[in-house]
Amino acid sequence: MIRLLTKSNTKQAATLLAMAYPGMQIAGEEAQQAFIERLNLEIETENNLSFYGLFTEQNELVGIYKLHDLQGNVNGKIVRIWGIGTVGVHFFQKKEGIAKRLLQHFHEVARSENVGIVALYPFNTTFYQKMGYGYGPTRYQYKLKPASFPSSGDRKKVIMLSPANEEEIVAVYNKFASLHHGMIERTWHERNLIKKKATYYAGVYEGDELVGALAYALLPVKDSHFLHHEMTIFEWVWTKPSAFMDLCAWIHSQQDQVDRVIVRTHDESLIFQLEDPRNDSNHLIPSVYHEIGTAGIGLMYRISSIESFVQQTNFHSLDRPDHPATISLFVQDTFIPQQNGSYHLSFSQDRWSIEKSSESMEEVDLSIAISDLSSWWMGCVSMEQLVQYGKVNADKLSARQLDRWFKPESKPVCLTSF
Repeated sequence: MIRLLTKSNTKQAATLLAMAYPGMQIAGEEAQQAFIERLNLEIETENNLSFYGLFTEQNELVGIYKLHDLQGNVNGKIVRIWGIGTVGVHFFQKKEGIAKRLLQHFHEVARSENVGIVALYPFNTTFYQKMGYGYGPTRYQYKLKPASFPSSGDRKKVIMLSPANEEEIVAVYNKFASLHHGMIERTWHERNLIKKKATYYAGVYEGDELVGALAYALLPVKDSHFLHHEMTIFEWVWTKPSAFMDLCAWIHSQQDQVDRVIVRTHDESLIFQLEDPRNDSNHLIPSVYHEIGTAGIGLMYRISSIESFVQQTNFHSLDRPDHPATISLFVQDTFIPQQNGSYHLSFSQDRWSIEKSSESMEEVDLSIAISDLSSWWMGCVSMEQLVQYGKVNADKLSARQLDRWFKPESKPVCLTSF
């Protein structure tokens, strides 16, 4: 059976996760005890976290996952977005369908709570795509010279922040989240990282309001001397363009101590703000394209309830049809069979509504896999692109018009790990 973990189960959970994730380095007695104390705190504290475990009839824990109940921006509306993380299976019970049962339980709980969209960071993208998860936004990692950042801002406005500024850091972060599709509001765990001073924070004020904040660490360059450092930026938010420019000028001024600045972002347009976006690889991509960074896929989205997603987001702030309209679509979803089938998506009186229908796949206007529908409705890929690459056939409809109605104009931004 699958049930919520209690403090009596945390020792089993720590043992299971030590084998499932050796990289966590919690196999030793001291490290494992510290991890158990952390689990106990997370279970006892009122937060956005829940732990579920799969137990045998003998009450042996063989699988675990952590549920994150989050508030996120979907095209301008703040809705519940659930995340699943720390999915672990006992080392001696692999290939027994335990991970599948854990994911099924997670989806069932989400649907019972009318949560329309869920997300995860995959250990294997193929594994989760088979469960209906679509690719999220691409993340880029740039490795830049401090001198590449513009110096036209006022670096003297940038000050060092401390845990005493927690509420102000949370406020500017959540305001940034309200302005950017995909962003998740500050979590309980992230607040704890501020309290523990897990990173340095730099910030910019306008009057009494914090309008920009940057979390960073200074780390020695591998295999170099003790004076050779890199700055890694973990988080960068701002609500005024001037705050961004001031922080850029402050980074620019660090040339004497910092060799390279590592920036991880979903925003590929960052390079247009820089004097020299090239990294330190000295690689050329034929014919003559200078390497500027690396890219990766990670965050994946899944629509867990099509009806709830449509009802809660109503495709807020996108173009509307100028007359009543109905689109019939067939959604292929084998992992949540209740969602597999045909739907009528209708627009009337400035609202979209959706209901199941009895049409066959051959009769509908559009047939699409749930993974592609999730990526499309979250703005990660356009219908025009899906049609161009042969993933979807939309001969009966204009792909460009569908994008105007259903695809957010910007790709999602997410700085939250779970």
